[in-house]
Amino acid sequence: MFKILGNAFKVKDLRKRIFFTLFIVIVFRLGNFIPVPGVNTESLKQLTSTGLFGFYDLISGGALERFSIFALGVVPYINSSIIVQLLSMSIPKFEQLSKEGEEGRKKLQNITRYLSIVLSFIQAYGSYFLILNAGAITNNSIFSMIFVVFTLVAASVFLVWIGDQVSLHGIGNGVSLFIFVNIVSRFPNMFLQIGALNK
Repeated sequence: MFKILGNAFKVKDLRKRIFFTLFIVIVFRLGNFIPVPGVNTESLKQLTSTGLFGFYDLISGGALERFSIFALGVVPYINSSIIVQLLSMSIPKFEQLSKEGEEGRKKLQNITRYLSIVLSFIQAYGSYFLILNAGAITNNSIFSMIFVVFTLVAASVFLVWIGDQVSLHGIGNGVSLFIFVNIVSRFPNMFLQIGALNK
């Protein structure tokens, strides 16, 4: 195992890809700890402790509980990808694009990205009202809403962009890597909770 890793680091291009991927993962994890200003995160702990929001918090690496700038994560992009794939099987125009090779694939990717921005706005707007109902908004004004929504959307778009950079210049698929890192990052906390229950 260590011999394989050692050999991988001897190859210059592969070494650069590994370090680039590690750098992006560090940036990604740091972003999960930058809270959106004006949000009282203490009010969100009960909301994310169980049920659907607890699962969403798991795949967001705790970003929802902290309501960090990466609270939306890459979920809008994933939803957009699923929608475009379904459309390419049911709508002739999209089906034709999927059969046009590299050029058609690029067009579908662009459609996916634009649709993910639209979905980001919808999900950010919904997230704002979710935390508003949980009593986590300290300043309930139109400017506060606009600030929170645009912060979440911009961060989500940024994540998709750096995910693409990992796919191009790093190792593996960037979006899939972010989901994996988020889930793995919750393991220590889960083990601590399991240990506390067994006492």
